[in-house]
Amino acid sequence: MANENQKRSGGVSPLQVVLLLLLLAVSALIAMRPDRPVASIVPGSSAGPAFVVQIIRPRLGLPLGGLLPPHLFGLDADLGFNSTSSGTVIGSASPRRLELSSDDWEVVIVVDAEGQATPETRVVFNMVFEDRLRRVRCRPDDPAVGVLATTDLAEPGELSGNFDIELARCEDAATGAPIDWPPKPLVLHGSFDRLPLDTEAQGR
Repeated sequence: MANENQKRSGGVSPLQVVLLLLLLAVSALIAMRPDRPVASIVPGSSAGPAFVVQIIRPRLGLPLGGLLPPHLFGLDADLGFNSTSSGTVIGSASPRRLELSSDDWEVVIVVDAEGQATPETRVVFNMVFEDRLRRVRCRPDDPAVGVLATTDLAEPGELSGNFDIELARCEDAATGAPIDWPPKPLVLHGSFDRLPLDTEAQGR
């Protein structure tokens, strides 16, 4: 009887199994969370013009709340682009307006004198939605929520900074039809360094 009790006490109970699975699920959520921002660029650290842009998706907009990597469900693991992406163009860079694009992306950020985003801000990109690739256009609400912050560098004629802007409204870029997604705002997140300052756009 004593040996039998020892064997039972040394086994794994169902509760322990559940707790272990819960721990693994939480660890996966932390390690693979889809809202992890890209690494920010330190102002003045780049040899030349550089930037990174990412769309941070809410977990509620991903299968299983983002517990598993998005690519397992045919979704892009990362929605974003940077200065090394194909077809990258720096259209304009000033404290009030920033325009960045690539083969698949178009980003226009417009802010007021305090650096607060305005409804004119827009982002156009490709995204898998309802099992097919769509061209999506997203904008902030009115009033917009988000900021574009710039950093003064010792070198004249260059602009560095970062931005975080909520994108509350999305539509099909081809038809203009509203898309009932995401369940809560996407966030346009990014940083940039040593972009050529567009002096003509500073007053706009």
